Amino acid sequence: MQLYKIEETGPLYISPAIDDWEILKLTMIDAIFNLDSNLDTNIPQGVNQPLYIYFPFEDHYLPDIRKLHALARLGASLIDNGHAVLSHCGMGHNRSALLAGLILTYLGFSGEEAVNLIQSKREGALYNKVYADYLISVKANSRF
Repeated sequence: MQLYKIEETGPLYISPAIDDWEILKLTMIDAIFNLDSNLDTNIPQGVNQPLYIYFPFEDHYLPDIRKLHALARLGASLIDNGHAVLSHCGMGHNRSALLAGLILTYLGFSGEEAVNLIQSKREGALYNKVYADYLISVKANSRF
């Protein structure tokens, strides 16, 4: 599993499916958004484990936009409060990048800036034109 750090000033990452929880501990990722259709295996359980949010959707269409923006606001708030956030899906190209891009808009980036940044950090990211076009249309959002 490879992590792709998106934002240099804040700990925002995208990745394919999680197969190594140790790498998350090393990067101090403590909030995970799983957008894949399957739950990850061996999700850490117990006190003071990473926040784990499961919001599966297909990689063909936009999901419920209100829920997606609510997750983006949460992700931005977590980053703003010093947490490291991972957005992941099956391959780490589209769904994870869509959410990461929206998180960036709540951190002050325009959608176009977010797309450019993500594509510069993750080769092949946002090849889903529906997702890329949606992000490009999003203006920088006010803080949460």
